[in-house]
Amino acid sequence: MARKDKVISVTLNETKVNGQPVTEVLIGKQVIGQVTQVGERFEAEMVSDNQPFAHTKSFDESLQEILSAYHLHKG
Repeated sequence: MARKDKVISVTLNETKVNGQPVTEVLIGKQVIGQVTQVGERFEAEMVSDNQPFAHTKSFDESLQEILSAYHLHKG
């Protein structure tokens, strides 16, 4: 028997940290990670780790890395 897909609301919030634009990734009201642009590349960072774990060429790839890491380690 197949499981029914669960709808999860993901919100992106643009903020500035130390004068640098940062996009926070939220699930519900919980901040799970952030994406920062460094030059032409993007860094994905989980809030629980406080250090970048993925360096990608696009914003979408960084966002996907954060969501994948969250779903892999949340339970």
